[in-house]
Amino acid sequence: MNLIVREKPRLEEAAAFLKSSINGKLLSIVIGECRVDYEGRAASRLEPGERVVIVKQDGAVLVHGPIGYSPINWQPSTSVIEVYYRDDTGLVIHAVRDKPREYLTITFNRVDLLVSGKLFDPGSFIMYVDEGEVRDVIVSNPSIIEEGLRVLSIEKPVGDGYVDIYAVDKSGRHVVIELKRITATREAALQLYKYVEALARELGERPRGILVAPAFSPTALETLLKLGLEYRYVDLKKIWELLKRRETDKTTLLKFTRAESSG
Repeated sequence: MNLIVREKPRLEEAAAFLKSSINGKLLSIVIGECRVDYEGRAASRLEPGERVVIVKQDGAVLVHGPIGYSPINWQPSTSVIEVYYRDDTGLVIHAVRDKPREYLTITFNRVDLLVSGKLFDPGSFIMYVDEGEVRDVIVSNPSIIEEGLRVLSIEKPVGDGYVDIYAVDKSGRHVVIELKRITATREAALQLYKYVEALARELGERPRGILVAPAFSPTALETLLKLGLEYRYVDLKKIWELLKRRETDKTTLLKFTRAESSG
C-alpha cells in the first residue's frame, strides 16, 4: 500500500490533490473544518466543525465527527463526485447519487491533512457465530429454511446422536435438520443420513433430511443427491443481524420492565 500524505495544504492545492485522487478511484481522506449540506429524501445542514471525510474507492462518502462510530452523513456508492475550489466558498466536495436522487455537499474552509492511496483487501469475511446461535435463530425464524416449517424440538436424541432441529413441514411430513456453521463436507451429509434412517425406523416412514450450511463441498453436494437428502444455504450475516436484533429487543424489554417496576 502506497499512501500520499499532505499536511496543511492551501485549499487550492487540496482541491487539485483530492480531485486527482477521486478521479483515480483511490481512497481519499480529508481532515479539517467543514460544513455539510444534504438534499434528497429529506434535507439537512451540519454546521461547521472539525471532521474526517472519507471517499472510498467505490465512491462511497462518509463524514465522521470526533466521537461515535457511526458517520454523521454518508452517501453509498455515488454516481458523480465533483471537487472544486472557489475563493468565496472554499474547497467543495459535491456528491450526487442517482437512485434515489440525493445531493451531499461538503465545504471545507480549512484542511489539516490529506491522505490518498489504493487499498487491496483480498481477505474473506468470517462471521463468528456458533452452531447453537445459528440453531436458536432458525428455531425462532424457521422460514429461513422453508415457509410453513414448524419446529417440534431441538437436540432430539436419534440413534447414537442428537438432531439439531426436528420439525414438520406444511404438509405434515417430519423433517430432520442438521446445521453447520462452516462449509459442510461429505461427512456432514453422511451424519444427516444416519439420523434420517434411524428416525425412519422409529416412525415407520422416512422423514425429509435437510443439511443447512453457509457453503457445501462438491463431495457433500454429490452425497446429498445420491442419498435423497436436501440442502439449504444459510447467510451467516443475516443470522448475525437477527441475533443482534433479538439481543437488542431483550435489552429494551428488560429496561422497560425495570422502569415499570421502579414506577
